[in-house]
Amino acid sequence: MNKWINNNNFAKVLAIAVSILLWSMVHLNNDTPTPTAKIDTRIIENVKVQPYGLDEKKYILSAMDHDRVRIEIKGKKMDLDFAFSGEYKIKLDLTNAKVGTSTLPLSVVLPKGLEVVNIQPSTVSVNIEERNTATFPVTIVTKGTPAAGYQLGKVTPQPATVKVTLPESELREVVKVQGTITIDGENSALKEKRVKLAAYDKQGLEIDGAVLEPTSVLAEVTIVPPYKEVPIELQYTGKLPEGVVISKAQPNISKVKLYGPQETLTGVKSYSDISVDLSKITTAGTIVLPVDLTPPSGFEKIEPSSLKVEIITVANSQRVIDDIPITIKNNTGGSLQAEIINPASKTMSLALNGAPGLLNSLTKDDIQLIASIDGLKPGTHEVTLQVVLPRYISRADPGTPLTASIEIKEKSTPAVTSPDPGADGKGLDKNPDTGTETPGGAPDSPTDNQSTTGESGETGGN
Repeated sequence: MNKWINNNNFAKVLAIAVSILLWSMVHLNNDTPTPTAKIDTRIIENVKVQPYGLDEKKYILSAMDHDRVRIEIKGKKMDLDFAFSGEYKIKLDLTNAKVGTSTLPLSVVLPKGLEVVNIQPSTVSVNIEERNTATFPVTIVTKGTPAAGYQLGKVTPQPATVKVTLPESELREVVKVQGTITIDGENSALKEKRVKLAAYDKQGLEIDGAVLEPTSVLAEVTIVPPYKEVPIELQYTGKLPEGVVISKAQPNISKVKLYGPQETLTGVKSYSDISVDLSKITTAGTIVLPVDLTPPSGFEKIEPSSLKVEIITVANSQRVIDDIPITIKNNTGGSLQAEIINPASKTMSLALNGAPGLLNSLTKDDIQLIASIDGLKPGTHEVTLQVVLPRYISRADPGTPLTASIEIKEKSTPAVTSPDPGADGKGLDKNPDTGTETPGGAPDSPTDNQSTTGESGETGGN
C-alpha cells in the first residue's frame, strides 16, 4: 500500500477523482429544486394610531378623524401565527405638524418577515392647537357637617391660585377650579388637608385633559363653636370739655360675634361692654378712639377683639322745645284713673343742649315726659317726670326736677240690672266690695290715660 501511495502517478489520479466528485456535488445541489415556503395574507382590524413627535408643552392634538385603521399584511404562515397583536404599530409623525388642520401619512411597523399589502386609511386629518395657560382662584367646597353645635368657618387653600393649561378653545370654557373636602363630625380645625383639584365648565362638568399646576392644594378648615352676631351699644365714661358736645359717634363695626354655649347665646340681644373714654377729647373736632373688647362672663370669645370709634364734637348749642306732651304710665291694672291737673295744658317746654345739627332737626315728638303713678293711692300727687331724650341731647338745667300734679281716683262701678240667670245660661259675678253683680268674665275697661312707655327718671344726653 505504501508503494501505491508513494507513487506520483497514483497521487495525481486520486486528486483528479476527488475534484470530479466535489464538482458533481456542487452542481447536483444547485440543480436540485427546494420546496418553496407558503405565503399567506392576513387582515388586522382596529390597529390604534400612535402619534409621536409633538411638542406637548406648546401644542396639543385636539382632533384626529381616524384613530384606528385596517391593515392587510403578508408573510410566511409561521411568521403570521407567531406575531403578537401588539407588534403591529401604526405611527403618525407630528414632528413637523403645524397649528391648524392638515392631512398626514401613516407609517406601519410590523414584526420581522412580514410585509404591508394595504392600509385603510393611509392618511389621517389632524388638528393642532396651541396650549395656553391661565391662572384661576381655588374654590374648596365641603361635604358633611361638623360636630353637633359647631359651625363651619373659613376654608383657606394654600396656594390660593393654580395654573390651568388647555387648548385656547377649551380654556375659555373653564369657569372654576375646585376641590372637595369631607367634614365628618369634627369639633376642631382641619389643617394641611390635601385636596385634589379639577377644572370645571359652566355646566359643572369636569374638563378632561386640563393640566393643573399644582394638581392639589393644602386646605385649612376652621371649625368654630356656636356663636351669635349681635349689635353693639356704645357706653361712655369721663366727661367732655366744657361747652363741647357730641355731634356724631360712629364705630367702624356695627355688630360683634359672641362665642359660647348655646343656652348662653339664646338670651343675649346686644353687646354693651364698650367703654368710650370721653376724657381723651380735649377740643371740638374729630377724633378716633380705639376700644378693646372682652367677652362677657360665660362666653368663650368675641370677634373682633377691638374696634375704633370716630367721634365728632362741636361747640354746644341750646334750643327750647315747646308743647311737649306729658303721658301717664299706669300699671295698676285699670282700677285707678288719673288726670294731669297741673300744668293745665298737660304739656311742658324744655331747654336742651346739643350739637346745632341735632337740635335743629329735633321735634317735640322726639321727646317723652312720663309721669308714673305706680304704687300711688287715690289723691293728688306731685309726680317727678321721667325725661327721655335722643342720644347726645341733654337738658340745659339737668339739676332741676320736672314735676306735674296728678289726681288719682278709683274708677266708679256703674250699676248693672241683673238679667234673668236662665235667659242666656250665664251666671252672675258679685262684686265683693259693693255687692252689685256683673256678667261673669267681663273685663275691666282700661284707663284712658294708661301708658306703658319708659321708666321713672331721666334718660338721654351722652
